[in-house]
Order: sequence, then C-alpha cells, then structure tokens
Amino acid sequence: MILVTEINLLACLYGFLSVLVTCFIILTSKKWHLKYSSDSNVGPQKIHKDPVPRIGGFSLLAGFVTAILFEIPFAAGFLIGGLPVFLTGITEDISNKIPPLFRLSASIISAVILVWIFSLQLTANGIPLLNSLFSIKFIALIITILSIALMAQSINIIDGLNGLSIGATLIMIASIGIIAFNNGDSELTQFSWFFFTCLLGLFIFNFPRGFLFVGDGGAYLLGCIIAVMAILLAERNYNVSSFASLLIVSYPIYETVRSFIRRTLDKNTNFSIADDRHLHNFIHKFVSKLIDLDDTNQNKIWIPNAIAGASCCVLPAITGMVAIIFQANMPILVSCLFVTLILYEICLFLLKRV
Repeated sequence: MILVTEINLLACLYGFLSVLVTCFIILTSKKWHLKYSSDSNVGPQKIHKDPVPRIGGFSLLAGFVTAILFEIPFAAGFLIGGLPVFLTGITEDISNKIPPLFRLSASIISAVILVWIFSLQLTANGIPLLNSLFSIKFIALIITILSIALMAQSINIIDGLNGLSIGATLIMIASIGIIAFNNGDSELTQFSWFFFTCLLGLFIFNFPRGFLFVGDGGAYLLGCIIAVMAILLAERNYNVSSFASLLIVSYPIYETVRSFIRRTLDKNTNFSIADDRHLHNFIHKFVSKLIDLDDTNQNKIWIPNAIAGASCCVLPAITGMVAIIFQANMPILVSCLFVTLILYEICLFLLKRV
C-alpha cells in the first residue's frame, strides 16, 4: 500500500492554497487592521522588532472549509468543536482583554463538545493500577476533557518563537499520520496529511521570518486538534499504545505542567502574565549570546529567533520518531518518556548556567 493512495492529493493542494491565500490577504491588508491585530514588541516573550499580525488562525478556518467541501474525515467535527476556544482566542488576539480564566473555560467547553462529537474516552489498557480508575466512565470523561483543554493551553505556551508552535505541531501531526497509515487507519491518515499540508501554508509566513503569527486563537485550535488526534490514534488502533500518543505530545504537555508547578511554588509569579522562563526562552538567550547582534543589526533579530525555534523542534522530532518505531511497545515507550523528561531538565539546567 502506497501512502499517496490514502491521501486526496487534490484536496491537500486546495487546502494548502486556501491557507496560503488567506495568509496573503491578511498581510496585504494589514494597514487596515494592524492597529487591532498586531502583536507588540513589548513583553518578556516579544522578541521581534516590528508589530506583527497575530490573527493567522483565521487561515486555518479556510483550510477547514476546504476540508468540509472535499469531505475530509473528522473535519466538520473539529471545526464545530474547536469554534468556542478559537473565537475566544481570536477575540483575545484583537482586544487583549479576555481574562485567562475565561479562555481556559472556553477550552474546556470545546473539549466537552469534541468528546461528545467523537465519543472520546481515554483508557489505560495494560496498566492495572490505572485501568480500574479509567473504567469508571465519569472519571475517564473528566480526565479526557481536561487532557484536551491542557493540550490547547500547551500549544499556546510554546508559541514564543518563529516556527516553534507550528513546526512542533507539524511534526506531531506527521507522527500521528505515519502511525495511522502503518495501522491501516485511512480516515485518520487522510485528515492528518490534509491538515499537515494546510498548516504548511501558514508555516511559510511564520518561519524563518515571523511575518504572521498563529495567535491565541490558532494555538488553542491546534492544541485541541492535536489532542483529539492523539486520543483517536490509540483508540482506533489496538496495536498502538496510549504511551505512543503521549510521547508524541510530551514536549508541550510537560512544558505546561512544569510551568504550572513552577508558578504555583513561586509566590511572586502572576499566573495571568507571561514570563520568559520556558525552555525555548533559555535556548533563545543562548543562541542570541552566540550570534551577539549589535545595535546596527537589530533588523536581523529574527535570525536567533528562528534558530532557537528550529532547535526546540528537535525534541518533538525525536519523541515522534521513537513513537513511530516503538508504537506498540509500552515498556520502551514509558522508558523513553522518562528519558525525554530527564533530558529536558538537563538541558534547562545547563542553559540557565550559560
């Protein structure tokens, strides 16, 4: 079986073009909307020189409309379920006035809708201690909903460098698509590669130069989609361990959980204010020191930004490859998951001392 036979290449082309054209329209019309849609260069994670539109998430809607027209599996469900958190995020992108708790609530609402549409429920097959807990339907549903909402927040948290959130998402989608194809899951394969090509249209404008940002709306939507795809991958394919899905999304999830613990322990931290203590921030600082741009080269600050963003994508690339190779081997997957977290901590420890 050849991969291209599982993919509607014409649909992928039109999806890519729809996103590309929408991004082009956003950029060519920014003189009319930049006042409202721009991401300022002020703040701990604002490492770009000029205001940049952060409404790139609108282009994803164009991709979903194309997907529905071509009857791509799962597309309509993703669009309906993702709308609450997407619209809330886009409103924040434009107004900067949506409280974090409201955005979190919107992600939970989207998670509930997605769980209902796709009949999702996390399981813990092969783990005796957790299997009995997950066998209680109410508890399993709550954990599933919170997992999707967590992933929505996670993609937004790593959205701090050119190409990082979109690049990491592309890698995770590709990993899921490859595993789905290897297990004969044609529907998930079709959606994976369609959405992959759509996201490439946005990636072109985001990396290496940050001409357009995906924004909160786009990041939240991407997080919901990745979470549901990861759950569907393990649910629909009995040869795929749930830990393969967890390993694929481990980088953004761990970044978010770690940030939550760090902010909880640090009494001087305001949860509603972004900080620069994430792994990608320390990598950017390290790369910036190596390149050491002076005041006359401020128009090139995108270079360390892009290099750091690409460097961070190495981690999801490694975990994705491991998940593909050992997709059914739970002991190895669990071991690799722990090794990944240890490597993350070692890298962070070393970077803080550079």
